[in-house]
Formats: sequence, structure tokens, C-alpha cells
Amino acid sequence: MFDENYKKALAKRLGITDLSLLNPIVGENEFCTILPKLDIQNFSPGIRIDKNKIDAFDLSNVKNHKFCANLHVHTNASDGLADIEQILDSASKIADDNAANGCFGFLIGITDHDTVQSAQKVLPIITKTPDKYKNLKIVLGVEISTVATGFSNQLKTLDIHTLLYCVNPFEQSLNHFLENKMNLKLELANKTLNNLKEMLSPLLTELKLNLSLDEASKIHPMITKGQDEVSHPLKKYIFARTLYSYYVDNNPEIQKILIKENTDKNLLSYEKPVFKFKSLFNNEKYFYIYKDALEKYLNLITDNKYNIVLSQIPQHIEQYLLQAKAICEKSHPDKTRKIEAFSDFLDTLKFINTIEYGLASIAHPARINTNYVDADLFSFFDEFWYFYKKYGKDRAYAYEKYYQSYSGKKHYERLKAIESTAEKYNLKQTGGIDSHGFRIYSRA
Repeated sequence: MFDENYKKALAKRLGITDLSLLNPIVGENEFCTILPKLDIQNFSPGIRIDKNKIDAFDLSNVKNHKFCANLHVHTNASDGLADIEQILDSASKIADDNAANGCFGFLIGITDHDTVQSAQKVLPIITKTPDKYKNLKIVLGVEISTVATGFSNQLKTLDIHTLLYCVNPFEQSLNHFLENKMNLKLELANKTLNNLKEMLSPLLTELKLNLSLDEASKIHPMITKGQDEVSHPLKKYIFARTLYSYYVDNNPEIQKILIKENTDKNLLSYEKPVFKFKSLFNNEKYFYIYKDALEKYLNLITDNKYNIVLSQIPQHIEQYLLQAKAICEKSHPDKTRKIEAFSDFLDTLKFINTIEYGLASIAHPARINTNYVDADLFSFFDEFWYFYKKYGKDRAYAYEKYYQSYSGKKHYERLKAIESTAEKYNLKQTGGIDSHGFRIYSRA
């Protein structure tokens, strides 16, 4: 049996003695046996028709049973939509179909942001109905959000997501590490929101607007859970909510149109334009883009009958939003300021070496913002992998070479430097879609 001691540790927590009930669970040894057998086709649902669009696959590999692995899946324990049972059901259907056609079933990684809650729930589910998941291989994991400041010629902090596979989700030190960071981030989010409310008080009064983390979670569900970031989600919330209030809630002409069209109230919420026109957005000009997205959205939901054109953002609102941006950004570390709520990349690698189980893989490395480093790509990633191995040691096992949700030219331009330098350090390759929906063959 692969990974007997690992499964004994899990079985002890569950109060069971029959280790065969844990056959679907993949430990480090089995993981290292399966992974080299997988290639790009196994991680990809099919041919990517448009590299600029996420989920633009023809699903040919699903149909021909070559798609058999997704090691990057989120549930509603972080920012996914589906619960863990729905995810396992989705994966087991493909696993059974693959197996019925003489192919490998399916390898799935449960990798919620900064929590192992769903990974814990996997175990009682599969042990109660083991036959249901007989063709499924499940990797219990987590995606730890970290920030890095220690690279040569680094201009700003780098956000790096570290996937950790084959963990014991009940291990006390791992849970303490994750829960401590979550509690500190939630505390920081509340403090930052209070600062925003105080600074924006005159504008909030003018717009008859209240702010809350619960409302902010409509645009970024992890903000109330203390996961991932604080600054970016709150900027998105403040910018979008303020402008929606000005242009829609407090605009008699727009209200008159919406009433005349008997517009569904479920369509009238500040976050809707963001999700509808997500590809338009970037961090630097977020509130200007939001105005344009809102204009498009209002025309869309009124069937383009009125040629709605929104006026320029009033200067006093623009000034408030710029001040809000500055307040939000103080809640994120920079090169001169560490914040305890955020896991330092190198310190996290050191920590991973102290827990009993787990292999690391760097998530979507081409999404690391190399604009924040004054060095060529090859030099930066060579140093990156050097530190990864130096501090992660044998636990620094892989990187997500076969990530399926890159979009935009800038990501693909980084891949050659990433792959050639990673090869130098003998790193293995993982892959995944970064699924957040109900289907494990798509992101949404």
C-alpha cells in the first residue's frame, strides 16, 4: 500500500481501522508515482481556441478521455461556488467515464485558499461511500497566499501563491498557521474598512451609503473569511460601490428608466458589471474602467433602448476614491513594511519543512508580476527557483507548468524563462485549471 503511515494518521483521526477506505486518498509517494505519467493533454480539457479567453476549450480531451487531472480546485470554503461533495461528484463522473473506456480515472487536488476545511470534509464523505469514488484519486491540499520581498532588484512586493499537496488537513501546526493568518487578515480588513468609513464619511452621507464587509463579499467572498488579500478586494468594493451609488441609486433619470423597464432587481447590484465585463479591468485605473463597465451594463440590461451615457466622475468623488486607494494599500505589505497577517514567502517555505506531510508547487508562476522586478525574466526566475529550493528543500517539489487559466500575452511571454530555469533545479510539473465553479473541467 502506498503511503501507509500517512493513511494511518488520517484513519486515526477518523476513528477507523480499515485503511482500504482511504484508497482514493493520494499521499506523497503515490503522488510522485502518478505525476511523471501526466502531460499537458491530461491537464487540459481540450485545445484552447482563444488564449485570451479563459475556458475557451473545445473539450476534446474530455471527450477522448485524456483529460484526467486537475490539481487546482477551489470550493465554497474559500472563493469557489460548489461545496466539496458537489466537486467530488463532478470529478467522479469523469473518473468513471474515463475508467469505463480503459483510461486512468481522475486525479483531483482540493486546494482552497488558506484553509483546509473542505479537505477535512473529504475524508468522512469517501469513507461512507467508498465504491462511489473508486475511480477517483484525491489530493488533499491548500493554496497558501504569500508575499515576497527578498529578491534582487525587487521594486515592490510580489504576491506568490504556494500550493501544498498531500497534507494531513488535521495536523495541528498546519491548522494553527492557517487560522492565525486568517484571523489577523479579518481583523485587518475590519480595521481598514473602519478607516475608509471615517475618511469617506461626508461622501457616504451625500450618497446615503453604508459600507460593510458582508456587502464587500459580493465582489470578493474571501474578504469575510480572512483569506488571500485585503487591499485589492476592498479597493474593488469601495470603487464599485461608490460609483454604483452615484450613477444608479442616486440618479433619478437612471431610476426612471429602470422602473419603466421593470428591470429585475436581481440584476441591480454593484458587483454585476464587474463580473459581466471582467476582462476590462486592471488595478491601476479600476474606478475609471468601472464607470465604463457600468455604462455598458446599464445599456445591456435595458436592451440598448436609451443609449445611456454616464457623465464624468465628479472631481470630489474622484479625490475621495484616490484617498480610499491609499488607505487600502496601507493594508498590504511593501518592501519596508511587513504585516503579520501576511505569510512571507520564504518563511512559509521554512514552515512547510516543519510539518509532517506536504509537497509544494508554485501556483501559476507566470502570474507573478515581474514588472515589480528590475531584472530580465531569466535572471529573476533563476533566482526565484534557487530560493524556492534553498528554503523549501525537498518539499519544494514542483511548479504549475500546465496551468490552464492564463490569459493575455504578458503571461505567455514569461513561460520560456520559467520553464527553462525550473528545469535547471529539477522541478517536477503539476497542472490545474484553478476551478471555482461546479465543473472540474472549467474555471467558472
